[in-house]
Amino acid sequence: MVKNGSIFWEHFFLHKWSYFLGTTLLAVSLLLQLVVPGLLKEFTDGLQSDGITSAGLLELALWFIIVGFGAFVFRSSGRIYIFKMSRILERDLRTSLFSHWERMQADYFHNQRIGNLMAHAVNDVNIMRQIVMQGYFQLVEAAVLITIAVFMMASTINLLLTLAVLLPLPGLTFIAYRFRSKTQTYSLKVQEAIGILTSRVQEFCSGIGVIKTYVQEQEQLKKFTEENHSNVVVNKQLIRSNSLFTSLSSGIVGISYLLSIILGSILVMRTTISLGEFVAFNTYLSLLIAPIENIGKVINLLQQGKAADDRIRHVLTTEPDIQDEEDVQSNTSFTGHIDIRNLSFKYDKSNRYALLNIDLSIPKGTSLAIVGRVGSGKSTLVNLLLRIYNPPKNTIFMDHQDIRNLPLKTLRTSVAYVPQENFLFSSSIKENIAFDPNPYEEKHIFQAAKQAHVYDDIEKFPEKFDTVLVERGLSLSGGQRQRVSMARALIKRSPIIIFDDSLSAVDTKTEAHILRTLRNEMKSGRTTIIISHRISAIQDADQIIVLDEGRIVERGTHQQLVKNDGIYKKMYEQQSKQLTLEPPPMPFIHRHKILIKRRRRS
Repeated sequence: MVKNGSIFWEHFFLHKWSYFLGTTLLAVSLLLQLVVPGLLKEFTDGLQSDGITSAGLLELALWFIIVGFGAFVFRSSGRIYIFKMSRILERDLRTSLFSHWERMQADYFHNQRIGNLMAHAVNDVNIMRQIVMQGYFQLVEAAVLITIAVFMMASTINLLLTLAVLLPLPGLTFIAYRFRSKTQTYSLKVQEAIGILTSRVQEFCSGIGVIKTYVQEQEQLKKFTEENHSNVVVNKQLIRSNSLFTSLSSGIVGISYLLSIILGSILVMRTTISLGEFVAFNTYLSLLIAPIENIGKVINLLQQGKAADDRIRHVLTTEPDIQDEEDVQSNTSFTGHIDIRNLSFKYDKSNRYALLNIDLSIPKGTSLAIVGRVGSGKSTLVNLLLRIYNPPKNTIFMDHQDIRNLPLKTLRTSVAYVPQENFLFSSSIKENIAFDPNPYEEKHIFQAAKQAHVYDDIEKFPEKFDTVLVERGLSLSGGQRQRVSMARALIKRSPIIIFDDSLSAVDTKTEAHILRTLRNEMKSGRTTIIISHRISAIQDADQIIVLDEGRIVERGTHQQLVKNDGIYKKMYEQQSKQLTLEPPPMPFIHRHKILIKRRRRS
């Protein structure tokens, strides 16, 4: 859609022939309306002079019917056509916004209020639709009616009376100029207030559990009330400005109408114009009143539209930081070999390196495990590999090619990823698992669910795999969400698969089942990267690295690392002690004997 210039005018020129047709139909209906004053003149003068006959009266009535029906048909057709174009503008704008947001990097959304984004897609787009639905329609109506009616009033009735009646109307232009900046300023404030209010509601809905746990309902209500009050205040300012503008515009039009009655009556009494011409003149003027008043409304709407236009164009002209490079290569498949060479990275507005001097090679089909304390850089490394953030050039290579030179779509298609935050969509479990663009049969979906050890859980639901999840999948437990997310990655037969702390929400029994799946994945020929705090999940990896403050401080196999007196060995010993402190499960035979003894006692 629009990137530079006006959104409306680009849309107008893109659909110019459709607008031309709608405008023509509307103009014909307006021209038919302007026939009515001439018919009234003939009828009034005929009555005054007793020169009208029954046949003439019948003919006039027939003309009124023809003109009225024709105006109805052409006005309705033109209105439908122009209003349809307003909906097309609305559709195209929302599609452009959504498509643009899809191109933006994840960091963009972390720095934006969700309410503001929603305000762009809803309120700003609605204002742009109103520019066509009301603004353009009323502007065409005003241009045609005012031009033709004024010409007819001046040329067929009385030039001086026409000039006198039109004399106050330039005041509308002056008023519109004085109110222009206020309307635009208040419109911006209204849109910002709506964005803030929407963000507050979205944040409340997302954090309702925490709010109730910490008994913060009254505090949240207080904040919402304050922001809601601010929203009312800025809306009052806009309404007050618009109301004052409309009232002054109506006052100016009223002065014109008063001049028409007084001066027109004098001219009739002096026989300068006939009574029929006086009636026709006032009919022309009555047809002008609504369009002239609407000019003020259109000017106000255009100012609101200018503010909405600026906001939408600001979004559409914000280029993503992460996109395909100009010299991007056209490779479409990879084997899964990864090299990382002297990688150092820090986030924007941060003085501390998240990763420093990382050198690493992951041969095709092998497995890498990454462990380390919270904040050591584990997830950052994965995010750079997926280009969620841009790594420095010539630092990360896939099949010996810099990933900065690879198409983003190709890169991300080559990686199956189980993120730390398991997000599920408000659709069926089946659709969540088969989220990959490639089509999958039910047997593949069931197999992936079994590998993730979530199949039995799903089968217990009444609708089974057709169960529709609520927002963000909150109808499932944390462990179930994690395993559905894992199934979504397992079904995607990509050369690389990444598990980012994917066992944190499952119990030890379920973990044991999933670990078998992970071991199979490690032996399946797929390059596997596992991030975990649990040694049990990674000890079978071909190589293990330990990150600390962004550096690789240890690397090797499980057997090698437990022999060193380092972070890995301490983690291993600590987790081993926790396991030994837990009471071992009672053997089946022993439990059976105890049960028999209890029955005998009873």
